[in-house]
Amino acid sequence: MNKIVKNALVLMAFSLVLGFVLGAVYKITEPIIADATLRKEMEAYKVVFESADTFNIVEVDVAAAEKIMVDGGFPDTIDKAFQAVDASGNSLGYVVQLTTKDGYAGGIVMVVGITNDGIVNGYSVTAHAETSGLGTKAFEPDYMNQYKGIPADSVSGIDTISGATLTSTAVKNGVNAAVAYANSLRGAQ
Repeated sequence: MNKIVKNALVLMAFSLVLGFVLGAVYKITEPIIADATLRKEMEAYKVVFESADTFNIVEVDVAAAEKIMVDGGFPDTIDKAFQAVDASGNSLGYVVQLTTKDGYAGGIVMVVGITNDGIVNGYSVTAHAETSGLGTKAFEPDYMNQYKGIPADSVSGIDTISGATLTSTAVKNGVNAAVAYANSLRGAQ
């Protein structure tokens, strides 16, 4: 019986020490990971709005965003929104970050740039779990470039990719959802 208690105490001591070490490592790496995530997001914002000098955060009204998604039939969630601003402080449009829910492997986190005139500047994917190869064809420049510079109402005319229909449909729906949300922001000004 003493051996069992002794082994249990040793195991508990190891667990406590290892838990402390893991907690310390997390605290050390947390700001590094946050910084890397922020840099990746900022790169994505610059991809969809090259002419922007800064991106001013726009407070997302979660209830209003959910209503826009439901009314538009989008299974997406608006995560963040930014107003793209040039060096003179003029508004160029909006960058909307959203998570699609209808990709083949689940959610796709993407950012979409929409000008004040309703032109889609493009999109960039920041996170996904889609199958490499055919499943990620919707994330390749040939497909992505179809969205650059087109009026928002022309997005529905872009074809899906055979063999990656769910992913490319999720991207198209995501772009349409971002346009709907950006339209609501422009109307709120």
